[in-house]
Amino acid sequence: MTTVVVLGAGALGSVYGAWFAEAGADVTLVARPAHAEAVNRSGLRIDDQAPVAIRAITNPAQAGDCDILLLASKAFDNAELLGGFRGSAQAAFSVQNGVRQAEPLAARFGAAAVGCVSLVGGTLGEPGHASHSFDGPTLLGDLSSTTPGTAAAIAAALPGRKLEVHDDIAPALWSKGVLAAAAMGVVGLTRLVYHRIFLLPETRDVFYDLACEGAAIAAAEGVELIDGHGPFQIRALTQESRAEAHRRLLAVGEGMEAAGETEVRVSILQSIDRGRPFEVQAVFGDLVEIANSHRLEVPTMRAVTRLLAAAMSGG
Repeated sequence: MTTVVVLGAGALGSVYGAWFAEAGADVTLVARPAHAEAVNRSGLRIDDQAPVAIRAITNPAQAGDCDILLLASKAFDNAELLGGFRGSAQAAFSVQNGVRQAEPLAARFGAAAVGCVSLVGGTLGEPGHASHSFDGPTLLGDLSSTTPGTAAAIAAALPGRKLEVHDDIAPALWSKGVLAAAAMGVVGLTRLVYHRIFLLPETRDVFYDLACEGAAIAAAEGVELIDGHGPFQIRALTQESRAEAHRRLLAVGEGMEAAGETEVRVSILQSIDRGRPFEVQAVFGDLVEIANSHRLEVPTMRAVTRLLAAAMSGG
């Protein structure tokens, strides 16, 4: 039986944990006390499905060796969770945001670490209950340091789910990272629900500026963005004129509104709602540091990073 440990099992970690359990794996969730207690007492419930019986603990040191380790916490919890985990893993992946999200796993697990882009959405409700809010795919890929076939082994452990194995995961990682910085930057500063940032010209402007600066950073790293899943087509967006981009983004907002997707609260807004810190360094700061290393001017990205850091420290 495949053994799986989920470090930082909040919303998204719970969704993946339930998927692994439903596929027959022996799953251990490392979660916050209230969530762990509810899962142990009544099982883990995803949406309105029947509860799944899963072991949940609060101390990563109590989790043993595993076949697959999933890091699903916010990036600022990496040191505590990875430092506390005493076991080994044959394969390790992260569903965190940020273009450097695989680096902590590579440092900790070496050739077992793979790159991952999760386009799955999850929301944590009451303890023991998570919602699968967006049914996007999960993209996996071996890194240059990964034992070949490790990403494919993770995919094989989740049959029937939307998983893709990429020979080169960097373009997908960067495309999601740039999109996340644009979306979370605008939402974090305005606190608007998602579709609204595409309906207003001012927020479309900032979204476009952040995306274009992110694309320039990626290009300096030798990575070309890709048009992947979803309506944005980030590569096309960052190669268009401002007027063309405005039309594309407005169409996204109007499409969401027409579909009734008017209450989407991206992860940074969920953190703000709960009074919790958000991932300024992983989503924004790392991009600014990489831009600095190439002596790139990224004024919008730099300003948004500083403002969000100030908002978090002052909250």
